[in-house]
Amino acid sequence: MNMTIPAYPVFRPIELDDKEAFDAAFAASPPENSEYTFTNLYSWRVQHGFHVSRMDDLLILASEQDGSREYYPPIGAGDVRAAIRRILAETRGRFVRVPENMVSASGLGQSVKAVEDRDNADYVFLARDLIELKGRRYDAKRNFIKNFKSSYQCEYIQVKTDDVRRMLQFQDVWCVERGCGQSASLQDEADAVRIMLSHIGRFPIKTGALAVEGKICAVCIAEALNPQTLVIHALKGAHLMTGIYPVIFNEFLIREAATFRYINMEQDLGIPGLRKSKESYHPVRLVRKFSLSLNV
Repeated sequence: MNMTIPAYPVFRPIELDDKEAFDAAFAASPPENSEYTFTNLYSWRVQHGFHVSRMDDLLILASEQDGSREYYPPIGAGDVRAAIRRILAETRGRFVRVPENMVSASGLGQSVKAVEDRDNADYVFLARDLIELKGRRYDAKRNFIKNFKSSYQCEYIQVKTDDVRRMLQFQDVWCVERGCGQSASLQDEADAVRIMLSHIGRFPIKTGALAVEGKICAVCIAEALNPQTLVIHALKGAHLMTGIYPVIFNEFLIREAATFRYINMEQDLGIPGLRKSKESYHPVRLVRKFSLSLNV
């Protein structure tokens, strides 16, 4: 473990050099929840105020914003439930984004109250379903793809370091089209994506793009969440190009998801349109998440 990470209860902001410690902790206890790759945590570190501490063989992640602190599930192969009980007892704080498999076992005790957070549940799909798009339930997706390819001469690009400048230019155009300047959440997302793209050589991400007449019009970014699951960090398409999202998603998965059993498409954040979009791909299950606090 990176010994520059202070021992609990002292925290400091996460740093790029913490990657090895986080990767080792995730490898020791492979996560299910989409938040838990170092790529994701580092790219969103400013927006969420991510800080880190260590407790025995665990990393303790906290989000510090507006003078308050929330805790995320402990990371690693140590006694996670004992760490949760200790922190709740000492801080009277709250844990967020805790996956169901960490809550359902009896080890937390009756003193801990769990409240489900539906808006942050992850959508999980069978990879072969989204690659093959077989059956009547995927008729609409196949039609979108067919119509798009009959309307546009498109080329799939497996993004490398040399392509980053073009990807960032597309991100800037996407931000203008979507009005990032008027939406803090869209701007935060755009900033996180820029960090991911800028670290293609260091982060273990898989990145694909779609070009029409040589111009980038869609991007997909993903990485392994655990040995069986590929998590989708970002999926972006040009405005007003009908069908572009099913096309880039399917083209990307055909090339990058064949060795995985599952695809995690992250959460819908309670946004009705986003929920409808994710459900249209027919998830096989949700990774349910909970907030934990003392039952007082």
